[in-house]
Amino acid sequence: MDYTSGTSDIEHWRLALAVGLLMMSAFCAHLLLLPGPHRRARLPLGLFFLSNALRLVALPVEHLTLSTPASLLHITFDLAEVPLSTVQPFLLWLYVRRLTEDPTRPHDPVKRGWHLPPIIFAVFVYFFVLTQQATLGAPSLDAYALALQGTTVALLWCVTLVFYALVPIYAVLTVRLLLSYKTRLKDLYASTEGRELRWIWCLTAAVAFFWVFNLASILAEAFGDFDWTTTAAGSFYIGAFAQISLLWIIAVWGIRQKPGMSPPRGPVTEDTEPVQDFKKYDRSGLDHARLARIATKIEQTMARDKLYQNPDLSLWDLSEKIGAKRHYVSQALNDKIGHSFFDYVNTFRIDDAKRQLLSTDSSILAITYDVGFNSRSVFYRAFKQEVGMTPSQFRQDASVGNTAKAICNT
Repeated sequence: MDYTSGTSDIEHWRLALAVGLLMMSAFCAHLLLLPGPHRRARLPLGLFFLSNALRLVALPVEHLTLSTPASLLHITFDLAEVPLSTVQPFLLWLYVRRLTEDPTRPHDPVKRGWHLPPIIFAVFVYFFVLTQQATLGAPSLDAYALALQGTTVALLWCVTLVFYALVPIYAVLTVRLLLSYKTRLKDLYASTEGRELRWIWCLTAAVAFFWVFNLASILAEAFGDFDWTTTAAGSFYIGAFAQISLLWIIAVWGIRQKPGMSPPRGPVTEDTEPVQDFKKYDRSGLDHARLARIATKIEQTMARDKLYQNPDLSLWDLSEKIGAKRHYVSQALNDKIGHSFFDYVNTFRIDDAKRQLLSTDSSILAITYDVGFNSRSVFYRAFKQEVGMTPSQFRQDASVGNTAKAICNT
């Protein structure tokens, strides 16, 4: 069996993979860094793709300059993977952070003291190793450079461990952002479909899976005879599949993703009052009375104008309709009515759906859209949670009950 041929084929595939991913990353970086709406939210993802493109340059450069395979140019590009890979988990987390920012609240600055040290350490390792490799060819410094070989290996191992520690840390931080974002959505929107960022949940799960697999493979290779991939080809194909899958998910969904929470029209100007103003509601009877009046106005407006039938209804729409500031309406909903905006609107939708199920012959799908739901599955889930049975069962039970009552009357 010709192992040399197999190795050569893998190298060709490795080059093809690097060039393909390089072109995809460069194209996505170009699109995301162009001026346009939501540029602030898209900037971290654009920098992620740019760093990925720069990281992938090393292999094509090596194949284009075969005459000097051990040149400093090759080493410069090869070592660039150290800082560029280290910064990528942070950039993805920052992208999710900006996607899930609440425009009605002040932006919390990024705590640089937590995020910069690993990146600075990776940059230091890059220049230290690059300098050490550059001095190997100098006669006066060659002995000194050789003496630093052990330090170089140790630093490279350290930065590798830092990277494998950063991936789960930023995965956990991303999950925390998504959970907080999901809760906040229900305070601002009556329907959350299309805003839930499910693809980021899937991406986080996929990254966690490949991280565990890759770490287990490294540990098995370092401390035992068991090899997860059995061959170099198997290892390459698994890694290639992981890279293509993850990068494709990020590219397809990330380029077209908009921030999940944004006012329907123009900038938010009504929420510039300091946060401590909300504490007045717990101490002032007058303010409690004002909240009670706002709550009453909310209920009257919802019942009279049937605002819940608008599938895109937001807290801003309700605030404008009743002529009150958004944070007052939110406070009245939470403190006086006892529901989030999402749950409150859904109670009206479910009540109207029950009435139509009992009094009309309309199809369940027609009722779904008529009362303000965007999809049949969401309607079924909300109805069953509120009533304890599906709409079909509710209509059937009501029909059986009416029949029994008619028989008793005769």
